[in-house]
Amino acid sequence: MKKGLFIIVNCLLSIALFAQEFTDNGKNNLQSLCPTESCIYITFTSTIYFPFEEDKEWEIRNMEVATKNTGHFLATGDLYIHGIDTAAVISIDLVFISDDDQEIYRHSIPAFEFYNEPAAAEPIVVSGQMDKGLAVAISYVDIDITSSKRLPYYEISSDCYHACKEHKLKEAMKAFKKAK
Repeated sequence: MKKGLFIIVNCLLSIALFAQEFTDNGKNNLQSLCPTESCIYITFTSTIYFPFEEDKEWEIRNMEVATKNTGHFLATGDLYIHGIDTAAVISIDLVFISDDDQEIYRHSIPAFEFYNEPAAAEPIVVSGQMDKGLAVAISYVDIDITSSKRLPYYEISSDCYHACKEHKLKEAMKAFKKAK
């Protein structure tokens, strides 16, 4: 009887885990890092698909950017590479835009390497600093995808996988919180 119950529970648990699309870090990682009066917090309300939602190679969920009035900024998101045994090398620009729709600052991120983690998203972490005068003029942030290349996972040169990227996210959040 116990053996049969054990098998049924394991089957149900396996089905439940398989039915989940993928796990990620969730939303609002950055909102609590600095008070509203000294920080601009922007969250993307929809998923970013590349190249299109119908035939996506990868997607970014839960993208958010926090910019302190001092000019320090931190952007995070959850990237999932679609396909079995695949990886992607992605280059993006964070484009900071003012109220009058003028680009006021551009931060380029060359060659992020991401591996397809089974049923999990990889955290994206981007930090930097801009001039204080520019930071207070930010209205919203855009993302320009400057290049994207899918390849077999064994062709990427990075040895920083999920646990390493989670650690980088936590360290970047601590550094951003301490930044003056």
